[in-house]
Order: sequence, then C-alpha cells, then structure tokens
Amino acid sequence: MGILNSMFAKWKHPQQGGGCDPDIQVIANPSSTPPQPQTPQSSAAQRYTELEASLTRSPQALSTKSIDPPQNNGGFKKFGKRLFWTGILLGVPAGIIYVVNLPYPVIRQPVSKTVPILLLPSNMVIDANFKKGQATIEEARQLIESPTSAADLDRGELKLKDGKSALDAIPAWYVADWADYSRGYWGYWEFSPAGLQGARIKAGQLEAKVFQEKNAQISLTEAEKTVALAKVQLQQATSPVDKKLAVQNWQAAIDQLSQIPPQTLAGRKAQQLVNTSTRDLKALAGLTIGNEKVTYLLGGAEEFAKKAAEAGRNPPHSSDRWIEVAGMWEEAIQRLKNIPSEDVVGYAEAQKRLAEYRASLSEVKVRLKNEQESVQALDRANQKLTTLWASLPKDGKDLNRNQAIASFMAINNDLEKVQNGTTVYLKAQEVKLQVQQQLKLLQQAK
Repeated sequence: MGILNSMFAKWKHPQQGGGCDPDIQVIANPSSTPPQPQTPQSSAAQRYTELEASLTRSPQALSTKSIDPPQNNGGFKKFGKRLFWTGILLGVPAGIIYVVNLPYPVIRQPVSKTVPILLLPSNMVIDANFKKGQATIEEARQLIESPTSAADLDRGELKLKDGKSALDAIPAWYVADWADYSRGYWGYWEFSPAGLQGARIKAGQLEAKVFQEKNAQISLTEAEKTVALAKVQLQQATSPVDKKLAVQNWQAAIDQLSQIPPQTLAGRKAQQLVNTSTRDLKALAGLTIGNEKVTYLLGGAEEFAKKAAEAGRNPPHSSDRWIEVAGMWEEAIQRLKNIPSEDVVGYAEAQKRLAEYRASLSEVKVRLKNEQESVQALDRANQKLTTLWASLPKDGKDLNRNQAIASFMAINNDLEKVQNGTTVYLKAQEVKLQVQQQLKLLQQAK
C-alpha cells in the first residue's frame, strides 16, 4: 500500500522529487474546476482520498501527450548530399576523358600535344586490338598454311575473320597521326604502323590461300564423285564399247585430279588418289600399254570433234572460220587413223567415228567452198557495177541501151552465184535488187 501511495504521489505531483520521468506530463482538463482548499487530513486518509479521486476522474483528464519517435532525417540528407557531390567529382573528369577520347582528330590532336595522358584509354583499346589481331592472324596462319584436315581450314578461316575485325577497328587517321598520339608512351605501346600494315598484308595473303584451298577442295570432291561413278560404270559395262567409255571417264577424272594445285591440302590428297585410282583402273579394266594408247587416241579425237562442232554452230561463218573448223575435224580423223587394227574393240569404235567425222568434214568443206565462191562472185559484180556506172554517158541520148542491158545482166548473173547461207548473201541481194531495177528501166525505155 505504501508503494502504491508513493507512485500515485509522483504521478499527482510530477515536479516533486528528482526521479520523475520528464516525458510524462499530465494535462489538466480545462472543463474541470480548480480544487477547493480542504482541511488537513491524516496521511492515510489523504492518500485514500486522492486515490479515489483519480479513479473517478474522466478519461480526458488522464490523457497524456503522445511520444513521437526520434527523427533521423538529418542522416539521410547528409548521405544524399555526399553521394551527389561524389557523383559530380567522379562524373565530370570521366566525362572529360570520354570526350577527349572520341574518334575525332580535331579533339584528339590538341590533347595529344598538351596532355597526352588523357588519351590513355583509347590508346589502350587500340593497342589491345592490335595485339589481338596479330595473335589471331598468327594462329590462323599456322592453321591455314599447315592444315591436317578440312576442320583446320575452317577454324583458320574463323580466326582470320576475328583477326581482321580487330585490325579493322583501328582507324586510318590514328595510323596517320600515330607520332602525335603515342608521344610519351613509346616504351609501352606495341602498336606500330609498319606492324599494322604487315599484319593486314598477311591477312590478305591468308584470304587468298583459303580461297585457293576451297576451290581445290571443290575440285577434289567433284573428281572423287567422277571416279566413283566411272568405277561403277566399268563394273556394270557389258559391251566393249561401254567398257571403253567408262575407262575414258575414269581417266578424265584422274586427269582432273592431277590438275589440282599440289601445294594445297586437297592437292596432296589428290596426288594420293591419282596413284590409287590409276592402280585400280589397271587392275579392274585389265588394260595393257597398247590399250591405254587407244584410249588416249579415242579421247583426243572426241575432244577435237566437240570443239569442231561448237565452232561450226550458228552459220554463216567466214572462210577463215570454216578453214579452222575443217582443221579440227581433220585432226580428229587423223587420231582415229592412228588406232591400230590389232585392237579389235578400239579399231571398231574408231571406224564408226571415222564415218561421222568424215561426213562432218565434207559438209564443212562444202560450206567453205560456197563461202569462197560467193565472196568472189560478189566482188566481181561490184567491180563490174563500178566500171559500168563510170562508163555510162551523162546525156541519155548517147546511151547504148543494148550494151547497158547486157552489162547489167552479166552483173546479175554473178550475183545469182552467191549462195544462201553465206556471209555475203544479204549484201548480194541488195545489189541484185538495184541491178534488176535498172534492167527494168532500160527495157521499158525501148
């Protein structure tokens, strides 16, 4: 009871005593009337009266002031200000360095002459691209120049592209102004214009090497397919003629393999394939040296015949062209004549082709003769016509019509000799039309 009395006493009189809580304040109810002075009571009775009065007092009288939590906004504001000024102090120099390192000579040249240290970031990037380009191109060179498989060439080509991309990232104006931009850093930079030019030249050489290797690989693939197809044809051949044709195709594929550049990866494989294919061809076809000669003669004759047929297409042609075509047919016929009769199969095939080639040669000779005679006929007609026009009198009264008619008819006869299908046929028809018109006028004048 004593403890309760002391607590209520402190609550009732907060100003009394040094141990009271300063945060707790009692707010008096303004509606309540001030207490009336009372007669002094005993200590126990007084405490009981105070306790009873406090219990019966309205809730408004007991309301206390709410305690707000301590505010700490000052710390956040200070942190924000520090962060802002830190960004300013770091951002401004970074922005200046970014601007001076832009790829514009107008900005970089003055900086390189006064404060070259500011160009360090861009110089480091360019030097890194140079080192990467050199290293990658060297790796590509080893893969491309000494490949062991097609996969090495593919990987080398990819490395070459990466190296070229790194070198291409170095601008041309940087190379031109290298002496200015590298001032003060000669001992650090590995970049040099001569090294860059050498790397780019090597990259171009490797590109040509890759192109050559790809073409050789394509030729090798086609030749391998031809060899495989000829082998199947030879195995399935039932007649000697079909067998010979299969052998020719096989030999043509071997010749194609021999034409692949030996310095390439495909060329080295092609040389091995030539040896194995030749061995298989001899073993499978059972050829002797004489039969191989017959095969070459038949193949050569066929090649000349093809060229002669192509050259003689789409006539008319000049005399020189027909002479050239006739020479090709004669060469093909001569090769067939060289096939000995001892080789029954080859000789029979040669005789068959001889009949075709000789017929084609005869046709070419006929066309050549027609062309030569037509050209001569037109030349004679033109000469006679020129002489006739020069001999005609200016006055029509002195004209000998019978003689003029005879001259024009002689010219017309020469023009009639110009054959159709020659190079001068159309020209002869134009001259012939003029001559016939003159004949008609002279005959009507009688």
